[in-house]
Amino acid sequence: MPQSPQCANVPSTPPSGNAGHHRGKPRGPAEQAIEDLLAQVRQWQFNNPGLLRASVSFPEMDPLVWLETNPLASRSYWQDRAGTIRLAGIGTAWQYTADSPDDHPTLLRRAQALAKHPGVHLLCAFSFDGQAGAGEWQGFPASLALLPALELQGTSAGQQLSANLYAESASELQHRQDELIALLEGLRPTTEAEHRPSRVIERDEDLDFAECSSRIRAILHDIEQGHVHKAVLARQVALRLDRPLAAFNALRRWSAITDGSYCFAIEHAGRIFMGCSPERLFFRSGRSVQTESLAGTVRRGETEAEDAALEASLREDSKLVREHAWVTRYIRGELEPWAIRIDAPEHASVLKLDRIQHRRLPIQATLRPGVGDHQLLDALHPTPAVCGFPRRRAQDLIRRQEGFHRGWYSGVIGLLSGDASELAVAIRSALVAGDQAWCYSGVGIVRGSEPEAEWQELEAKIESFLSAVQG
Repeated sequence: MPQSPQCANVPSTPPSGNAGHHRGKPRGPAEQAIEDLLAQVRQWQFNNPGLLRASVSFPEMDPLVWLETNPLASRSYWQDRAGTIRLAGIGTAWQYTADSPDDHPTLLRRAQALAKHPGVHLLCAFSFDGQAGAGEWQGFPASLALLPALELQGTSAGQQLSANLYAESASELQHRQDELIALLEGLRPTTEAEHRPSRVIERDEDLDFAECSSRIRAILHDIEQGHVHKAVLARQVALRLDRPLAAFNALRRWSAITDGSYCFAIEHAGRIFMGCSPERLFFRSGRSVQTESLAGTVRRGETEAEDAALEASLREDSKLVREHAWVTRYIRGELEPWAIRIDAPEHASVLKLDRIQHRRLPIQATLRPGVGDHQLLDALHPTPAVCGFPRRRAQDLIRRQEGFHRGWYSGVIGLLSGDASELAVAIRSALVAGDQAWCYSGVGIVRGSEPEAEWQELEAKIESFLSAVQG
């Protein structure tokens, strides 16, 4: 695994007269940018172990359509909730994987050493239970950090195309340089028309309403016995489609109907994990941390009046208020050993999504000196919103009640850059492989939960993905 990474930002130079695979053809701005980047990559020589990076300005285009058009190597995507940064990646310049939570500090330390270099961003992902994948998740590690070989990055300042290469020897540089040149030469600079949406032809539920009701009653029994205050029951729906899913086009549609959510995707082991999550785990910049308590759910109304009435129930219903208060208290308690100050508003706000709405309370903290991302990750993940509390007892109950392996669903996914990190809770997500897809949803069970209402919430949470798949 790479250590002590160094970075060289090679200055932009004009392409040589014989550079590029578009020789003899009129070049548009995108083709010219690729040629400029190729010219820089071809000049790289080995001096020291570490990272080489070059960037060029690139014409504005939708990064998700760009990814769909260029299935040249494993692809990845990240967009924050505010849409201030969009990062689309192709290939892998550097990767670190781990199969135990004990390796989280090493993974984060090595990834952040690379991320400190100007302009560099690394994606990371962590499974729900700290274990490597099984079943449809076979081949997925417990955690992963990666730097794409090619990245299309969009911010308010514009869009740029970057090439990354990590090498520890001259021979490794030559090998990776050849791979990177091949990627650039195969890159399609323009985007195609959107693929036709897929149609669901088969749907296999891991539990029906009767089985869901039985499991909810079993969890309520544990709650009445005082073993847990809350446990989150998740459900898996396996889909067979009439054609392979154009996953990044579907993610584009999904993002369009879930405004204000994180949008993410990582292609690994021949499958794509993707989603549009509303929930932040934490955003850290230096010693300042922002997190949130997200709990309590009702559906959206068909009319403004109905929506307002449902919002009122979200604010006033004793069960939902109690559930949210427990989650808030739990998060504050987990942060206290690591923070010198914690602040939060007195009253929760309401987060409105396309199909559902939640209670949300922002929480800010100032960390003690020396506290980093791995302490925050261990303290906050898995959150009460996806697991329950007390955490260990809820996890044991989930293992007994759920009939599938969650993998990266309800885990963590995010971006590391400079002295900052933004991690989201990987809910509202799906795993895609050709004409197959597995989508997931979960509900928090607390005293007063009713099976019919919880079943409707499980249904509502997968409707956005189904809409995106079928257009």
